[in-house]
This record gives sequence, C-alpha cells and structure tokens, in this order.
Amino acid sequence: MEFIINEWYLDWHRPDASQEEQGKARIFLKWLQNSENRIVLLRNSPFTQKLNNYRSQYNYHPMSQIYLKMFFTQIFQNFNNCRIIETPPELPIEIEAILARPTEPPFTNIESDRYLFQSAETTNEKIIVTTDTKLIKHFENNGRFHLIHVEDFISQYNI
Repeated sequence: MEFIINEWYLDWHRPDASQEEQGKARIFLKWLQNSENRIVLLRNSPFTQKLNNYRSQYNYHPMSQIYLKMFFTQIFQNFNNCRIIETPPELPIEIEAILARPTEPPFTNIESDRYLFQSAETTNEKIIVTTDTKLIKHFENNGRFHLIHVEDFISQYNI
C-alpha cells in the first residue's frame, strides 16, 4: 500500500511534542521500516521543506535528531519505503472545486494542502493520513480520496 502523510509526523518529533506523540511517531517509524507499505512525498512540498528545516533546527536535541535522521536515511532515502514525486500531477476538476470551496468558520487554508492530493493522485489507494479534522471534514464524501485521522490509521493497521 502507498499512502500520504503530512507534517504531523515531523511535528511529533519536535522536542516540545508530547511524550505520547513522540512515542507514536517512533512506533510509526518502526512500522514503516518493517512493513511493505510506503509513503509518497512530493519533492519541494511543505513536508520536505519542514523535514529539511527540522533536521537542522533540532540538531542540538539528540532524541529528535536521532529519529529524524533515521526517518531521513531509512525511509525518505529508501525507495522501498518512500516514493518521491518530482512533478505534481493535475488534479481532477471536482477536486479542484473542493480545494477552491471555502471551509466553514473558522476558515483554514486548504490550498496549502494541495500537495497532499497531488501526491495521493499518483497512488492506487489515494489515502491521506492527517491530524487535520477540518481537512477531513472538508473532503468528506469527495468520492476519490480517503482522508483518515492518524489515530484511526494507527488503530486500523495495528501500528
């Protein structure tokens, strides 16, 4: 299975993330290392930009640096665990319409999540794993992409 993750995963490696989040991020990393599943990432997306930023920003914090380095070397640079997309594909008109539709107040920037849908468009499964409940609600019943909350994904795949 191929699936998409957004920045929650990186944020859960931050030194100021809760112990629970850090623990889940480490378990998720171990699961990725040992499974036949892989993530799909768009190069030069908010995810890859944040990855590069955090790798340098948390260089002083040993535990964050260790796990981010493990993710970078064992997942991000490993074709078996991660597929990198160089050029984003076109999205279907109906998905473009949902991206353009305003969200319910309080408004969120759905456009900044475009890279998730572009990445998912290149997969068979079209699964996006996120903590953004507003995004999940906004794309409810879209008929194409399957947005799933991280907690539900972890539970569903016994991670």
